[in-house]
Amino acid sequence: MKYKLTDYHIHSNWSDDIADRGPTFEDYLNIAEENKINICFLEHYEIYQIESFEDHPFRVNSIESYLEELDKIKQNYEFVMSGLEVDYYHHKADQIREFMDDYEKQLDFVAGSMHEPILDYPITQRDKLFQLMEKWSITQIVNEFFAHSEHMIKSKIFKNICHIDTIFRYINEHDIKPPPECDCSDERVLELGRLCIKNKVSVEYNLSGPKFPIGRSFPSKNVILQLKKEGARIFIGSDSHFVPYFQEQIEAVKDAYRLLELI
Repeated sequence: MKYKLTDYHIHSNWSDDIADRGPTFEDYLNIAEENKINICFLEHYEIYQIESFEDHPFRVNSIESYLEELDKIKQNYEFVMSGLEVDYYHHKADQIREFMDDYEKQLDFVAGSMHEPILDYPITQRDKLFQLMEKWSITQIVNEFFAHSEHMIKSKIFKNICHIDTIFRYINEHDIKPPPECDCSDERVLELGRLCIKNKVSVEYNLSGPKFPIGRSFPSKNVILQLKKEGARIFIGSDSHFVPYFQEQIEAVKDAYRLLELI
């Protein structure tokens, strides 16, 4: 059966940032069923990374294999959804649009995301971020993230966008401190969210932030509540990469739904 609440952001070993021995789809099923929560497998699908690395899960296996594997599970577990977290690259927008035309209807949920505004330097990997900072200033990196995020939203390729301010995972007052001239304000994030509203794109309330130096959700609770008041469509995700973390986050997911219901 399907349940009332959904965690829209679960990763298995189909995602490239999880080891081969990481969780399978099946590893999540009993916990989701016991806690009466729908789960959406939102695996990383990064066209540039898939083309660049032979060991990428979606290069070793095909998107068709992924869909077939999930379809078999969905026959017995109605609370399971198939999804993809598709990385946006401005120079590959046409290729991404073609991919979406081919596969979006075969999936239950697709969301765009921004991890790599500067190629080869994913800003969600701390070591890569430090390498990038040898070439670019923090202000330039943050500005590039927001500029590419705006392109992604305006492209209207995606109906949903993940963690709109994930650039602040490590760039924040608790870790890599931004200079005074770098705009890291809530207002800047709100403007990106308002752009989502204007383009009818749903915004993720991503709960994974507390495990990183930022120490808060993406975006912050205050920002997500303000966007909700202004008419944003919100989806909630734990961004789980491991089963124990998923189990720990179930109450946080339920609390997030209760919070949004107050608006």
